[in-house]
Amino acid sequence: MTSTTSSNNNNGGDLSPLQSALLPWSAFNLTDRRPHLDNTAQSLVEAKETSLKARKQLGDLTKNLKRAVKVAETEKSEESVKSLAVSCKGTIKRYQEEIDSLTRRCKTAEGSFVQLYHSLHECADPSVLISEALLLIEGRDGQIHNLLSAMEGLNDELENAREEKERLESDLEESARELKEALKGGGGGG
Repeated sequence: MTSTTSSNNNNGGDLSPLQSALLPWSAFNLTDRRPHLDNTAQSLVEAKETSLKARKQLGDLTKNLKRAVKVAETEKSEESVKSLAVSCKGTIKRYQEEIDSLTRRCKTAEGSFVQLYHSLHECADPSVLISEALLLIEGRDGQIHNLLSAMEGLNDELENAREEKERLESDLEESARELKEALKGGGGGG
């Protein structure tokens, strides 16, 4: 009886790492976070595509600005200088817009990462828990194998006991019959 109680206590102790990991993972609630993570990932992909297009436009604007500079240098007219000034203002404005867009994108990515990091930081490493669960399952499989082997041994003993019982019952019946015959034979001849 004592070994059964200590065995149950050990099994409960084996599950404690899994049980202690359940609370933070339940609180993290990956299932409910997935839509938000999916939306954030989609926003980041879209922002990346927009940024690539803006970069190409900035490249074109920069080429135009360089052309305007060459024209202003060669012509040295008031009109070419005004054109250069307009081109510079437009290019600088587009660069500033792209810098602002990249800054927002960076803040979004950093904020999402920090939020996810803080949430995951509270959770135990699932690989450790899975390893412990596998060891627990393997141990239980060994226990089940031992119990099945013991049960087979008990079934064999039970079958042997049944056979012995049948043999003894048969011997008893035979002895009872012989006794009756002896009593009949001894009582009738006396």
